[in-house]
Amino acid sequence: MESSKLDPAELWDEHVRKLQAIESEMQQTEAFLESVMEKRASPRIRSLLLASYVPRKGEQQEYIISIGRTLDVSEGGAKIETHRQLDKGLQLELEIAVEDHIISAKGEVLYSQELKDGLFGTGISFTSINEEARRLLRS
Repeated sequence: MESSKLDPAELWDEHVRKLQAIESEMQQTEAFLESVMEKRASPRIRSLLLASYVPRKGEQQEYIISIGRTLDVSEGGAKIETHRQLDKGLQLELEIAVEDHIISAKGEVLYSQELKDGLFGTGISFTSINEEARRLLRS
């Protein structure tokens, strides 16, 4: 029976190949993250603000007014924490408390993913927001 010997050069080459594969995956991930970040027209501000939302299907209110809180917000949209998963494309009427003001906006659900403890992170793109509300979100 012949015993196999480990060749240090082969082990080194295998290690280098694995590191190169990992580096390639990291570069692809970084490129993806940069492309996502560049799509945002305005910076997101991480903040916990009280928000209420009314889901609509056309002119019909889908269910009662619900309360959540923002996880981040910008002039273009918000991510809110909700107690139910909302369908992609669902239209919402929103009110968000910012300092001593209430911002009213309309938006569309982009995604809703489970967080923890039965809560969902729901990404919303504003489809209608007045200039005063935009100004408040910029400041």
